[in-house]
Amino acid sequence: MISFSEKDKKIIGLLTILSGILALACMIVGLIATQFDAEAFANPVSILNMKDISPDQMRWFMLLDMAGYYLLLLPVLFLIHRMMEQKTAWASIFTSLGFGYILIGAIGAAALAVLWPGLIERHAVAPLRMQEIYRADFQLVTEFVAKGMWNHLEVLLGGAWWIGVGVFTVGQRILRVITITLGISCLLDGMGEAFHLTIVAEVGLNIYLLLAIIWPIWVGVLLIRNKF
Repeated sequence: MISFSEKDKKIIGLLTILSGILALACMIVGLIATQFDAEAFANPVSILNMKDISPDQMRWFMLLDMAGYYLLLLPVLFLIHRMMEQKTAWASIFTSLGFGYILIGAIGAAALAVLWPGLIERHAVAPLRMQEIYRADFQLVTEFVAKGMWNHLEVLLGGAWWIGVGVFTVGQRILRVITITLGISCLLDGMGEAFHLTIVAEVGLNIYLLLAIIWPIWVGVLLIRNKF
């Protein structure tokens, strides 16, 4: 079996750090795009009521989400798989769950990067009757992606993967706790949404959004230093 060289690990480490940085940039751009309105994250349809909302900022919000929270984790996913398969026969299962998390999350973000700006632009210039139709369309695509693809499915896959990574792969105690906590927060988000436990879902989501920034930066630094 061909293993990753030290140079490979450094490259993967840099990409993983970039993942965390872009995830942080995603949150910052998201706050700017929604004019620092906390309600917009809980109820994105309220964006349509804002003045001077920027479709381009919303597009970049989702593109950064696609790259930061998802696609740039692919290299470290397969590196971890090589490490995990030496520890457990369940390695392929966990890696499949992690790949599902990345793929589903990225597809959802890519869809919203196209649909949100288009609907915002059409809503802004449409007559009142058509505005209601665009509002309904906006709510439909948002619920399909955010509630269905992300909060009911993706987080469950990601949560199981991160717990597996924490249990079988991470050696450093603090990072192991953070990794498992990240996985649990994803499961809380998914279970909270599934059983209509709003507070549980929000707590899980907020912890996930924070730790999914910290975790890749931490892991990336350890990879560069050849300590992961």
